[in-house]
This record gives sequence, C-alpha cells and structure tokens, in this order.
Amino acid sequence: MFKAALKIFTYVVILLLLGFLLKPLPNFAQPKAIQLPWSLNSDNEADKHYQYLDNGQIIIEITHVPLINITPQMLHWFYQNMPASTVQISKRQQRLSWYQIFHPSEHGVIHLLESDEMGIKKTDTGTLMQKEEWFGPYYKQGTERIILLSDQGMKVQFELAGLTFGHSEHVFIQTSGGSQYKIRTTIGSDLPIIGPIINVILRYKMFPKPMLEHWIRHQVEEISNLNAFLPQLYIAPKQEDHYLLKLN
Repeated sequence: MFKAALKIFTYVVILLLLGFLLKPLPNFAQPKAIQLPWSLNSDNEADKHYQYLDNGQIIIEITHVPLINITPQMLHWFYQNMPASTVQISKRQQRLSWYQIFHPSEHGVIHLLESDEMGIKKTDTGTLMQKEEWFGPYYKQGTERIILLSDQGMKVQFELAGLTFGHSEHVFIQTSGGSQYKIRTTIGSDLPIIGPIINVILRYKMFPKPMLEHWIRHQVEEISNLNAFLPQLYIAPKQEDHYLLKLN
C-alpha cells in the first residue's frame, strides 16, 4: 500500500514539475500606452525590499508613499469596482478602464473569470480574475483569487496549473491625512519535498531578479498614482459604471 501511494505521489510530482517547466511564458499584444494629464511618481519614494527564504520562497515587502485624502474605505471601493468600471478625463476623451488609468503604460485588461456564468461585475471575497500586465520587458498573465477584500485590506492568492504558488496581503491603515498602504507578497510553495523544487523553477523561469525589481517598481508606481485621481474619482458623477473625472 505504501509503495503504491509513493508511486502515485511521484507521478503527480513529475507531472506538476513538467507543467511548470513546459508552460510557456506569457506573451500578448500590448495596447498603446494612454496619455494622462499627470505623471507617475518615482519608485524611490517607497520603502521596499525582497528576500529569499531557505526553501526558495520569495518575500516582497513594500510600504508605499502616504495616500493623501484617500481613506481605506475608498481603497476598498476602488478595487471592488475596478474590473467593470470606465472613466473619461474629459467628455472629449475616449473611455478608459479603471485598470488602465491605475497604471497607464503597463496595464492591459482584467477579466473576472466567473462573471459570464454568475453575472458578477464587482470583485469580492472568492472572486477569480485574470490580469494582463507587464513590467518593462516582462509579461505577466496571472490568475488571482480574492481571499479577502474589506476596508482593512485585501488578500490575493496566486494560482497556476491548479496549484497555489503564493499570495499577496494588502493592508490599509487609516491616518490623519488619509491612508498608509502596505503590501507583503509571498511567491512560491511551502509544500514539503516538492515545494523547494517548484520554487527553484519559479525563481529562475518566471521571477528572475530583474523581473522582480521591475515588478516592485510597477507596484510602487501604481499605488502612488492613486493620489492623482482617486479622491476625485470617488465623488465623480457617473452613469451606471461609467464616471466623468473632473480634476482640480
């Protein structure tokens, strides 16, 4: 019995590892970068670092720049409504998705994978979504499940080939001037035996050091970018899921 179980386990491990090794890296057409009436901030203003654990998992921690006049409730509202909502900066401009203005040069599309079947238009706890984005020359087409979304923060679980290979915890902290936003991301598996092997593949195939550094830069830019539009978007006039943004 034990030998049969070990044999099955070995086959499963081999199949999983082959799935990771043979899975092609993301590659999709990039839409043209959109022009906004403000510029992205430098990523030098945030406190950020990453480290490798003994089992090969990667830990990324970022304390973002203060978000001014943006409450935790507004952050919750933004993430909840982002997939289905559009915006115009002026009546003459084209409609843009919230996901596009979140990072105007490195965001493509975002899909709620269960929306057609269940009629879901907002993200909430349990929602499964797929995002197309890129960090410099590195493409990412990831599937993420929302484990928690509230006024206190958000927890997102990364899924690939039927496996969970990490998660990201976003914490929204109320301050006198708005919010402090912190993220702690864990990439990799903590499974015994197979976990360290998966982590080696992830580290060198999908998350090499240059990609990690671009990804961190991207995250800092998109969160600090909220200062440019979220307070105005929160009070903007709307028609269903479409908003007209009036800048000060």
